[in-house]
Amino acid sequence: MRLFIAFFMILLLCSCGAQRKPIIAGEIPPQGDLNPQEIQFGSQVFNQLAAQYPIEEDLALNSRVRKIVTRLSNAASGSSGGNPWHVYVFKDDNFKNAAATRGNYIFVWTGILNTTESDHQLATILAHEVSHVLANHTTPTSGETASQIIAGSTGQVASSVLAASGQYYGIANIAGQLTSALLQGLIVNPGSQRMESEADMVGLFLMAKAGYNPQAAVDFWNKVKEDPNFGGASISFLSTHPTSEARIVNLEKNLPAARLLYQKHRK
Repeated sequence: MRLFIAFFMILLLCSCGAQRKPIIAGEIPPQGDLNPQEIQFGSQVFNQLAAQYPIEEDLALNSRVRKIVTRLSNAASGSSGGNPWHVYVFKDDNFKNAAATRGNYIFVWTGILNTTESDHQLATILAHEVSHVLANHTTPTSGETASQIIAGSTGQVASSVLAASGQYYGIANIAGQLTSALLQGLIVNPGSQRMESEADMVGLFLMAKAGYNPQAAVDFWNKVKEDPNFGGASISFLSTHPTSEARIVNLEKNLPAARLLYQKHRK
């Protein structure tokens, strides 16, 4: 009973955190003004990554990525492109990932570049990352920060409650780990999943406006849905990323409207 009460109180507390205003389907948020602190933060992230991964020196590969980011930026903010974007390609063929952070920093690994079959599919990934920045996902709210702190300590709370009830330590430890994972799924990850789904949706319309075929987004996720490196696990509530199947459903729902935008802006 005490475990249930603790569980309920934590859920109640975390539900009161600050919430982001949802973005309407088809809306592409404008680029906000950058401040020196954001640029410095992005630079620090780059330095940390550059200490772990070699920078890809292939000029053609770098040019390909930057060209797509420029088109996406122009689509978001007009021909001027708004604030400059810092785009870096890291060499690691086994790491299929891309990321964005504050200060308009985008990082791409060669593993994801090798997985995409066309510029349209690569635009799917890059538009998703640009959209995280446009939607202000890279700046956590106070509510999200508090939720992460609470969820991180939940396993210890659950273990203490069960241990006080006279259970074996091993059982308490396992229960604590499960409860911690469950709460992270219920408290932290739904927010993360919402942001991932939102970035998918914004990215779909952004790539269409930039002249990239939005059908490529559905094709790409259909292609990689069995790849464990792309969040193909069926238990999506314990993952910060939605399953590929859920992603495809959301993308297909908005695909007709994105196609109309693409027809208007295709090059």
